[in-house]
Amino acid sequence: MSDAAPTAPAGLAARLPPEVAAGLGALSRVARALTGPGTLDEIAVRALTEMRDALALDACALYVPDGGRPVLRLRSTVAPADGLHTRAELALDEDAWRLMVAGGSPLVFREPAAWLVENPFEPAARHWLVLPLAGGGALAGVVVAARAGPVELDPLGATVLSLLAGQLHAGLTTAELRLELERAAVEGERARLAAEVHDGLAQDLAVAMRELALLDGDVPPALAAGSRERLRQAVASAHRVVRARLVDLTSPLPAAGLRAGAEAACARAAARGLDVRAQLGPGRLEAPPPATAALLRVLTEALANAERHAPAARVDVALSATEGAITLTVRDGGPGFDPAVVPGAGEGHLGLGLMRRRATEAGGELTLTSAPGAGTEILLRLPPVA
Repeated sequence: MSDAAPTAPAGLAARLPPEVAAGLGALSRVARALTGPGTLDEIAVRALTEMRDALALDACALYVPDGGRPVLRLRSTVAPADGLHTRAELALDEDAWRLMVAGGSPLVFREPAAWLVENPFEPAARHWLVLPLAGGGALAGVVVAARAGPVELDPLGATVLSLLAGQLHAGLTTAELRLELERAAVEGERARLAAEVHDGLAQDLAVAMRELALLDGDVPPALAAGSRERLRQAVASAHRVVRARLVDLTSPLPAAGLRAGAEAACARAAARGLDVRAQLGPGRLEAPPPATAALLRVLTEALANAERHAPAARVDVALSATEGAITLTVRDGGPGFDPAVVPGAGEGHLGLGLMRRRATEAGGELTLTSAPGAGTEILLRLPPVA
């Protein structure tokens, strides 16, 4: 199908017919393009470029369905700079749409073929093909390509094109899913950072701004002295929050796993002046990386909350493993509060909600127990190691 140099190993290429070697080379190059980094459009352009070069095509374009209509919209295109363009939209009749979805096979044309769909290229290509990317009865997209000479749809050519269609469908679908997961991870990290800012730094800065506004006025010396002390405490607290968060964010997960990570988190809190008593009992303290990360984040957040709301109280940390669960308990002897009246996210308190979400995402459960004058306890249970 192509005069392009094959990418098969030299020894194997020498024993294969040129057409077979070229087909294998096309599949290999497109596969590599689909697994690289980048946005979905960047990945699609790389894959189309490899397909164009491997099969000696003049232009390649990816169209995607436009909702429930029998219309295809241009998503990505790779074409030479000599005036060959692809249409922004292709309208199909119902029969043509069913042929693409139900058939799912490559279609090759040696004429404008307006009986099926308008020619995708301007000026109209004499030789062009349609490669449906279909699976499970749904059309995920269509690749159209133009070529200076005829595209041979012999058994070998049809096989190569069908394999390319399956490869592109699976690769683009996987890339889209991977990017969605990455976006979800970024959003989760943004929410966590928002909680850390709102639950600590923002409150300290609000106090500082209030005291500065008070000091701008004509206030009695005794009142001004109290305001300056509150301002000093707010600035010092904000400084501690920033330093603590920077240390937590830049501290990698210890290679030794869960026990070492918990020890390190407790040691960092103790170095900041918190009275932490850790009991990391015997047992198999192992968990998959997502569960380990969730537990250590919950522990770090719980210690930060204790440092802010009960800085002079003792904090007991217990970590244990049984056949039924991995359990983390963080209990402080601070003033406590009524969980039923904890302010929500709009009032700057996101930490508890984020801890619960981290527990849920790791397949576990988080329970908070507190009452005015009775301290606070956070209990996290995670599934055991399989």
